[in-house]
Amino acid sequence: MTAEHNLREEFREYGDAMTERRKSDPGFDGLVGRYQELDKQIVDLESGDQPFDDETLGRLRRERVLLKDKIVQQLTAA
Repeated sequence: MTAEHNLREEFREYGDAMTERRKSDPGFDGLVGRYQELDKQIVDLESGDQPFDDETLGRLRRERVLLKDKIVQQLTAA
């Protein structure tokens, strides 16, 4: 079974900051929303009965990692 990559679980120390930032910054909210969409897509592909190719899954995973990096950079920027 595939587990989702929940940002609040992975970055607990930024949970409150992430919530506040999402409320006040539409661009940041969009990044987190897109990350969550991608994560759900990946989990659905990996745990479902739908066929998929490795290239598609790899592309989605890379995009998810890039989004996570952008999110963390924005949370840690002074």
